[in-house]
Parts: sequence; structure tokens; C-alpha cells
Amino acid sequence: MISIRREVCDEIARRFRSELEYYEAIVSRFEEKYGCSLDELEKKIEREGVPLDNHEVWEDSIEWRNALEEIEKLSRLLEELR
Repeated sequence: MISIRREVCDEIARRFRSELEYYEAIVSRFEEKYGCSLDELEKKIEREGVPLDNHEVWEDSIEWRNALEEIEKLSRLLEELR
């Protein structure tokens, strides 16, 4: 285990919280846009496919999944800093 000064640890936590808010805003935007969870949207994509002339829903699902994964990572890191 390494020793980190409290003020450094606090600054890291502030930055992680800021990033967490950013990714949470992305998730909220997609939840509002599609009116469902990512899992529900992915099931819909599986059932209905993606229009050949418009890949927006597919691209959004990728960005949404990435945001959720970042939220999970940042939450774990913040927990470790406490």
C-alpha cells in the first residue's frame, strides 16, 4: 500500500466525482431520448435491427454502454478512496 497525502486524495476524488457526473448526464440524456433503459434498447435492437440508412440508435447504444461502464469504474475507485 502506498501513502498519499490527504489533499491529493481529496483532489483525485473531486476529479472522479466530476467525471462521474459527466457520465451520469450522458446516461440520463439517453434514458430521456429513448424512454427506456439500455438493456431494453439493446433488446429492441436485437428484435428490430438497425436501419441501414441510420445507425444513430446503434451508435447511441455504444456510447451509453461506455458511459455505464465508466460509472461503474469510477464508483469503485471512489469507494476505494474512502
